[in-house]
Amino acid sequence: MIRPVWTVLGVIVLGAGVLIAGRTARREHPGAVPYALVAMLLAGLGATIALGRSGAVPIELDAVSELLLIGGYAFASLLWIAFVFEYTGRGPAITPWRWVVIVVLGGLTVASTAVTWGQQTGRIRLGLLGQLSYLTTFGLQVTVFSLGLLGVILLVRSAVAYDDLPLGSAVAFVFAGVGISFLPLSIGYGGRVGGASIYGVVFLQLIAIIAVFAWISFGTDAFERAAAAGHLARETALDAMSAPVIVVDRTGRLLDVNRAAADTFGVGTTRLRDQSLADVVDIPKDPSVEQPITLETTAGRREFVVDRTAIDEGRGRAYRFEDVTDRRTREQRIQVLNRVIRHNLRNDLDAIRGFAEPIRDGELPAAEASQYVDRIGTLASGLVELADAVERSERVLTEARLDREACDLVAIVRSVADGGVDGDITLDTPASVKLRSDRDAIELVVVELLENAVTHTDRETPSVTIRVRSTAAGGRIEVADDGPGIPPEERAVLLDGEETPVRHGSGIGLWLVYWTVTRLGGDLSFGDREPRGSVVVVDLPDFATSSRPERTAEGT
Repeated sequence: MIRPVWTVLGVIVLGAGVLIAGRTARREHPGAVPYALVAMLLAGLGATIALGRSGAVPIELDAVSELLLIGGYAFASLLWIAFVFEYTGRGPAITPWRWVVIVVLGGLTVASTAVTWGQQTGRIRLGLLGQLSYLTTFGLQVTVFSLGLLGVILLVRSAVAYDDLPLGSAVAFVFAGVGISFLPLSIGYGGRVGGASIYGVVFLQLIAIIAVFAWISFGTDAFERAAAAGHLARETALDAMSAPVIVVDRTGRLLDVNRAAADTFGVGTTRLRDQSLADVVDIPKDPSVEQPITLETTAGRREFVVDRTAIDEGRGRAYRFEDVTDRRTREQRIQVLNRVIRHNLRNDLDAIRGFAEPIRDGELPAAEASQYVDRIGTLASGLVELADAVERSERVLTEARLDREACDLVAIVRSVADGGVDGDITLDTPASVKLRSDRDAIELVVVELLENAVTHTDRETPSVTIRVRSTAAGGRIEVADDGPGIPPEERAVLLDGEETPVRHGSGIGLWLVYWTVTRLGGDLSFGDREPRGSVVVVDLPDFATSSRPERTAEGT
């Protein structure tokens, strides 16, 4: 007997699904494709039930009811979570391989359900394998059900916690998600009523879901104002920031890091909760927003100003790290060059003029005039060397990017030592110490340290020992001399990184070393040599172990 009402209902449901899918699929918005597919699938289930009950189509619903409905529900739930992931932006992107996973998982659920149904009806006898199939079916159905509920939870969070969704659209989506997730309950309880009641219960639920889908598609701008916009904008903005940002909870466990922080401090972005702030970076409990602190990074030691902000009413903290290494170097160069121009350069030029005037006026005996000429030559040579030092440092300190090529510290040191420097030079090195860094910059450091050691000495023949060693982070160069030592005020100025009118260095050589080592991401330290002299230690990182993008000079 043909029932026209059910035939009409079947055609209406199927047509609604086609219209919803057609309207949605034309929009190039997140989640449009899985939304269209789930609408078509639900409409197809509803039309199948309606046409089966109408008698117009010879479908034996009683024989395949649970298999048909559970199978359709499995795919609908998987397509639903795929839609939510794309729409909210709070899940993995639905790539072609993930579409394969959806199809395989849905297919396994249908196949497992079919086997279980076959055993329950006596059509299949599998013994122990049958018991395993029961467990498999249960596990797969729980997984599918959980994924459907996860989609509802993500939508609620988008509307409530993140305020990404208009309230009306959020309520509609949640209603549809709950309807899809709880289809198994309708199937189970509808079946207990007996007869064809199962089809009526499930059909009404499908009609309600499709009606909500239609209202969302035709009556709202839910796809024009996708929830992903706000959330992804925040994530994109955070990752687009050049400054590293680390978010922790009240106990210091990591909650989130942006891409700059991951690159700068070598933070693994998986299993963040297993890491603490102290595991990643060593900062004071209450860092100053004015005083820079030196931190180890994947590009060596850098200076940062750390800004700490409480979030969520004190439940966590966000740390923003501003790298001020290059800015401080630029400020130091201005200070030092001002001092050189105002003090060293002016004094030397005044001295040259003072020596030259008596010679010009013929007031000096020949022997004394010769001494004055030698003094003028010494001062002039010093000024030339000063200009040469500044010129040599120009590329290292102003080049946008330093090289990161394979180089050998031992070969560089030997080359400088063989360059004709006056003095007794002793090398204490292994066969080689290889790392990736800027060869010219390292050579500049060794040249300046060696010249400083043989120039500022009171020995007739200065003695200098250069040691090279491999370290866990890269390599170390030690330059030890037997001179009077580097004055404490000179060391303090370099270690503090600032000159003042009453406290400043006497030259520019050690400053060039300090700036270059800093640019290389290294560390400069000083010590005393027994029984006499000083030791300058340079620790350099190996950039081969760093995944961080190269630093730029930023106007240094």
